[in-house]
Amino acid sequence: MLISYHDLSDDAVYSLAKEWVVSNLSEVEAQPMLAEWTDKTIQKIKKGDLLIEFGEESQTVYLKTKEELNLMSSGVNAENE
Repeated sequence: MLISYHDLSDDAVYSLAKEWVVSNLSEVEAQPMLAEWTDKTIQKIKKGDLLIEFGEESQTVYLKTKEELNLMSSGVNAENE
């Protein structure tokens, strides 16, 4: 289920963005620019480039690209046909 960032507090959006940035850092990043990358991630959320998905079974919130969601839904459709 998709969630609008408007339904979350600013702190929740920030925490979600920061967690996404940290999980996508490579171990070779010498000087990660966490604050800057988190701000850029928040802008992507607000522009709709990253979508917030709530996994009902796992009770977990994820950030996903539109492409990831399209691949997942097309994969499900292909399996059901």
